[in-house]
Amino acid sequence: MSETPEASEPIEEETPIEESTAENTETPELEKTVEEQAVSDTSDEQLSEEQVDELETVEFPEASFDMLLMQHHTQAMLAMGMIPDPATGQVIKNKSAAKFHIDMLGIIQERTKGNLNQGEEDALNGVLHNLRMMFVEVNK
Repeated sequence: MSETPEASEPIEEETPIEESTAENTETPELEKTVEEQAVSDTSDEQLSEEQVDELETVEFPEASFDMLLMQHHTQAMLAMGMIPDPATGQVIKNKSAAKFHIDMLGIIQERTKGNLNQGEEDALNGVLHNLRMMFVEVNK
């Protein structure tokens, strides 16, 4: 009979801890989750401060059609797991995100038909074709 109280004690201890944790840290846990996605799990505070400093000094290139294509291309490649996430170094596959970026390029192609110079049209067609072929291969 001494075994029964020992077995029930840890269960009773775990339940209040989980409940109190959920009640006391519900909002901070959500905030931490967002921060943890953006920052590596190792030394969160240091990396966060460094990243903030870097973001404040980043100079963006001039906005252009090529940059628009490159942005969607890179995001689609990340989502297909073709390149690691620069924030975490992990390869993460997200089929719906990849499809979204490819579809966005398809909309750009459709809506700009006849309004692009030959170089822009070739670049868009090439990027879109390559991404569509990769998407099919990744999802086989």
